Amino acid sequence: MKDGCKRLIFLSLILFFIFQGRILTQTSLVTIEGMITDDEGNILPGASLTIRNMNTGYKYHAYSRQDGRYIVSGIEPGTYEITVEITGFKTEIRQNLVFNVGARLTIDFRLSPTAVEEEITVVAQTPMVELTKSEVSGVVDRKKIEDLPLYGRDFAQLATLKAGVISRPSGEEPVTTSGQPRGSGEFLIDGVSNEGNLVNLIRSNIPADAIQEFRVLTNMFAAEYGNASGLVMHAITRSGTNEFRGRISGFLRDEAFDSVNYFVNHEGYKGRKLSKDEYEKEEFSEYRFGGFVGGPLIKDKFHFFFSYEGLRYETYNTVTSPLIPQETVPLTSTNNQYLLKLNYQLNEKNLFSFRFSRDWPFDKGLGPGGIYSADVALDIYYGDLSFQGNWTLFPSDNTLNELKLLYSYYDVRIDTKYPNSFSISRPSLFTGKFVNQPQRDWEKRYQIVDNFSIFLGKHSIKLGIDFSYIDAYGYIYNYNPGYVLFATDAPFDPANPATYPYLFIYTKGDPNFSYPVTNAGIFAQDSWKIHPRITLNYGLRWSYYKVESLHISNKKNFDPRIGVSIDPLGDGKTVIRAGFGKFTNNILTNEALLTDWFNQLRIQYVYNPGWPDPFKPNPFGTTIVLPAATEYIAKEGQIPPNTIQFTFGIQRQFFTDFSAGADFVYAKGRNLIRWYNLNHVIPGTGWQRPDPTKGNVWLTEDTGKSEYTGLLLSLQKRYSQGWALEISYTLSKALTDTEIEWSSPSNYDDLSLDYGPSNNDARHRLIVNGIVDIPFGFQLSGILTYRTALPYNIITGRDDNRDAINSDYPPGKKRNSGRGTDYFDINLRISKFVNISRFNFQVFAEMFNVTNRANFGGFVGNMQSSLFGQPTWAYDPRLIQLGIRFNF
Repeated sequence: MKDGCKRLIFLSLILFFIFQGRILTQTSLVTIEGMITDDEGNILPGASLTIRNMNTGYKYHAYSRQDGRYIVSGIEPGTYEITVEITGFKTEIRQNLVFNVGARLTIDFRLSPTAVEEEITVVAQTPMVELTKSEVSGVVDRKKIEDLPLYGRDFAQLATLKAGVISRPSGEEPVTTSGQPRGSGEFLIDGVSNEGNLVNLIRSNIPADAIQEFRVLTNMFAAEYGNASGLVMHAITRSGTNEFRGRISGFLRDEAFDSVNYFVNHEGYKGRKLSKDEYEKEEFSEYRFGGFVGGPLIKDKFHFFFSYEGLRYETYNTVTSPLIPQETVPLTSTNNQYLLKLNYQLNEKNLFSFRFSRDWPFDKGLGPGGIYSADVALDIYYGDLSFQGNWTLFPSDNTLNELKLLYSYYDVRIDTKYPNSFSISRPSLFTGKFVNQPQRDWEKRYQIVDNFSIFLGKHSIKLGIDFSYIDAYGYIYNYNPGYVLFATDAPFDPANPATYPYLFIYTKGDPNFSYPVTNAGIFAQDSWKIHPRITLNYGLRWSYYKVESLHISNKKNFDPRIGVSIDPLGDGKTVIRAGFGKFTNNILTNEALLTDWFNQLRIQYVYNPGWPDPFKPNPFGTTIVLPAATEYIAKEGQIPPNTIQFTFGIQRQFFTDFSAGADFVYAKGRNLIRWYNLNHVIPGTGWQRPDPTKGNVWLTEDTGKSEYTGLLLSLQKRYSQGWALEISYTLSKALTDTEIEWSSPSNYDDLSLDYGPSNNDARHRLIVNGIVDIPFGFQLSGILTYRTALPYNIITGRDDNRDAINSDYPPGKKRNSGRGTDYFDINLRISKFVNISRFNFQVFAEMFNVTNRANFGGFVGNMQSSLFGQPTWAYDPRLIQLGIRFNF
């Protein structure tokens, strides 16, 4: 390890041994605070509080201080009972208080005097407004995960229920915010990383039945959170309780239940609708099955929770190239997911937990279909094993320490049927293998998180460190053994020069790579109660990033954050919040591949090669072998991507179960990663370069930028009296000049032309979700989603300025100047419950895109195309999933 890593580890040990105390790390734990007074408003110091988890029996204790204020931190999310007592006053017990992940709640008590021992027990409602927080965030609770329609059983989809969050059409990173590029979010499970560092993809998809709830932080999160210039999504897994509980469940999808995609049912966009005899459904079946069981090993002290979910998916793709016989190629997916969690409260000072999870999907037969032959089929293995241990320590009444340790093994392997074959491309057929296969990416992550909190008077101070060492290595067979391109569909004839390939691309370099990564952060923050109604939240985080072969400057990775929360009416139901801060994203390992590894490959171009041996000369023409002239360079002193954010908002609780909020959000992205060709063809010079002895010289630099302005509105009615409702609306504008780490200029005449709407820039977005219990044991739930059109690029399809780039914009237009069509769908779920003693049966049907609306994507922006302005694909049609659950 280098000296910088050693210093960070040394500092983390100092923090742990010096500040053995109360800590909130990545804020999965809960803080409650408030005042204890009598009926007249006089403070009551020395009152005793006992906070007991009603499901596990775990207890926390505290006393009100001389100013009557109390604060209790380090509480695991769950359902609680609070008992407050002091001599001479009635004991008050509040039950069924639900504490969500990362909550910071204000709960006041007014005790009545009494001459005898007397207690009052009330069923209380948890406040919906967090009076002391400055962040913009929201919680998706267990009720919604359990009862809303959930396509693919992927709980992360439900993050889009919150204002400001938009889905990203990629399995790597399902949601995003603030117009940020790929890899700008942080995804946490139980307070530790759940990301693969290559592109910050989600490493493990925990089964939905094993997720208790999650919090989505879109803006102005505290200094304890790092590695994200966009959103943070923090999920916590379920734990066992004092009662044995379990479930057996199954889900079924089949083509017999579904409608047909628009582009199967029509001859293109706005084309003639085909009759039923002119199309057939794509055959497939999908089975999901599993369940969970949890309960006590020692009542009130030691609990377990175990979850399993299996997947079996079968379909096929059809090869339709006219050059070979039509063939159907099977595609299968399987997965077996496991999660085991143990919780143990040794005593009221020490809590321990352990989690093991395994996610191991396998896709077989991906790739073939259309002009891609069966021999290009890919088998993809994804694997994640995670081991996590937590120790929460309460050494004194005003301190807390939490230590989290993680080891994870992540493995993605892509195998191809013929790994040593050439990739062969003809106008109407692609055979052999894909040009960058096979490949593999291993990542071993070692993470330690240790933070410390101390409560001094009106100050709640937190210090902490988050350190990860990631051993990343693998291989990519890029243009290996080579890529052969033909200009004709005619079969090869040794006597016909027109049937020889026109281009051969291959590499000489080593396909293996190894890039150790170090990610670390140190923070300090304070929540200062400067007035009973005003809380000032301020902090500073410093991040350290090191990726082998990249030249990163960590001198500017200081992120100050300051926010204020005001309770203007003093009734605990209204909060005005505002904040300003800087947020830095970690460096992706993929940047090292785009520079150092690409530079080692030495890509060779051979024009007019021979055949069937492309390494030999063409007998009918001059074979030209270009030297490996393309270079890849990483910028010296690269500054990691970051955003500057400003927020202002207000939230109000109405009645017992309603709240409404509005937040204005502004985020300015800086130092975003993009490519720049230092030796690009000079426009209008007849293909001349600044250095004619070289080819392309690609520089990975930190000059990208973005800007996001949004108004986030929300109305929520939490579940009570048999129904729940949430409405989220976002009015926003997102501009950027980079979407992914290899974005590059499309016009070197005017770089400003690339600054335009983000690919995810939907001006209006509305999402409504609700749950309602209806008579005779039925329940109806649903999600309505509407957004306005997303942009797409309009280009002339010609090299108008002669800079060797065929992506010039029409006069007067910039990047993403076109707009597609809007999106609308309704997902519904109808359930029937049958209760028999302590057992419960539930059968349900989930319908996705109930109205079967054709929502289009892939709009063609090339003005030379006959499909200009038209979409090339459609989102899913109406799909139906059947399910059954047996709860015991």
